[in-house]
Amino acid sequence: NMAEMHPILWSRITDRRLTAKHVKIHVLSTFSHRSCELADNELIFNPQSDLAIMNYICNYIIQTGAVNKDFIGKHVKFAKGVTDIGYGLRPNHPLEKVAINNGYPGEDGKPKGNPNNSTPMSFDEFAAFVSEYTLDKAHEISGVPKDKLELLAKTYADPKTKVCSYWTMGFNQS
Repeated sequence: NMAEMHPILWSRITDRRLTAKHVKIHVLSTFSHRSCELADNELIFNPQSDLAIMNYICNYIIQTGAVNKDFIGKHVKFAKGVTDIGYGLRPNHPLEKVAINNGYPGEDGKPKGNPNNSTPMSFDEFAAFVSEYTLDKAHEISGVPKDKLELLAKTYADPKTKVCSYWTMGFNQS
């Protein structure tokens, strides 16, 4: 909720949105708040479904042929991270006790996996990984209406549209 948590930055975004007709704001959140009042596209998603939305956007860009392969070849490295890394809760929380890659000490006192591990992957492997994240699946997981998801994906896929993404702490902590 940038309107309340980052008011100076939000005032600048508001000014830009209200003085430039081509500027659009997409707000992704688990609840409606003051930032949504200015949104052209308000996407209220189920908790822990933001990665499904992002994977859908990636799949959409790939499926529609909007990939800038030259840029990817020069500037992007793909990697597959480990899964089941827990929730960042205290080590004695039941969810952390069953997570296998959170790095917390297990019953034997040794760290359970490493949440920072990753394995390099090719673009084709990445494309195969996100291919299951269709519009239908992203909608099913996130609860966001399909038309709102597709509008967001089209925005990211359009090479003529400049996208500035602010995720503040919500995204960093999800």
